[in-house]
Amino acid sequence: MTASAVGIGVADGFGSVIVNGVRFATDTAQITTEDSDALRLGMTVLVSGSIQPDLATGTATAVLSVPEFRGPVTAVDTAAGDVEISGVRISVDDSTIYDGVTALSSVAVGSTLQAYALPVGDGRWRASRIERKDSSLPLILSGAIGQLDAASKTFRLGSKLVNYGAASFSGTLLSGSLANGMMVYVRATTLPTNGVINAQQIRRGHTLPTAGSFSANLLGIVSNFSGLSSDFLLYGTPVNIASAVVTGGPASSIGNGVRLEVAGTMVGGVLVAQRARIRYAPGAGGPASFELIGPVGQFRSTAEFRVNGQPVNASSSTVVFISGAAKDLRNGVRVSIRGSHVISGVLQATEVQFE
Repeated sequence: MTASAVGIGVADGFGSVIVNGVRFATDTAQITTEDSDALRLGMTVLVSGSIQPDLATGTATAVLSVPEFRGPVTAVDTAAGDVEISGVRISVDDSTIYDGVTALSSVAVGSTLQAYALPVGDGRWRASRIERKDSSLPLILSGAIGQLDAASKTFRLGSKLVNYGAASFSGTLLSGSLANGMMVYVRATTLPTNGVINAQQIRRGHTLPTAGSFSANLLGIVSNFSGLSSDFLLYGTPVNIASAVVTGGPASSIGNGVRLEVAGTMVGGVLVAQRARIRYAPGAGGPASFELIGPVGQFRSTAEFRVNGQPVNASSSTVVFISGAAKDLRNGVRVSIRGSHVISGVLQATEVQFE
């Protein structure tokens, strides 16, 4: 029996869309990708729909992807693995996807980047995808509202003061429904004036509903952690994994800063997880994994073809071919592709299975 479901995380596969290990069919879904012509690996997403009891498959009715940040690079620290976009510190890890730049070391101060990122919990963010963009595009900032002043129509996103007096509001969000602690996306057409960002548009951020009981899957960075038997925060949502099956590493490695994927049921505003998968642990790394399922298209060679619109390179001598060989790759052949790295927007395949 299916149940209504909401998922927040990162697109880590296509063949429908795979989010946090759950494969959502998207045949009848409304897919909205703001600031992109298509949904791509590493983009943060909010998925609404239904899910099967196995918490592995479901059907999406709506998929929304919005970048968390876009703006000029104000600092780069390759040793620490950090980049600042419009003064906001964003870290990277082994699973961060780059498009238009090859790595953090190739990012120049003053260039314009667009980042899809997960909140760390202390005002910082961790990027799942970084793209080079044109400097003429509007700025985008995200975060939790603080010091809301309805009279002056201002609030703070971290250290940034935002004036929303002339802003439009997207979706169901209204000026009067803004509240401290609410996650929002803010767009602005110009750089801050006298330290103030004049918002052009404000959209509600990706958040799980707190009322009712429904299935949910969530990917985020652990914060407020005090032990496996206690609730902690993931993407701002209280999570309990006391009875969850943990994979991807020992449960003892879970703590603040760990990138964790959970699936379970929302009960009284708490996501009670049935399963949890460690995706990245600082200092220990973690299993970055991307998957594509579908027919081969735009085939030029094993180093250049697409599956579901995603560029793929399967020319490495270490690629494992199952139920076929490299010579069998051609347009129209249905395959399942796995890889752990995306370089300049191209998935580097580690496994190709013919279906």
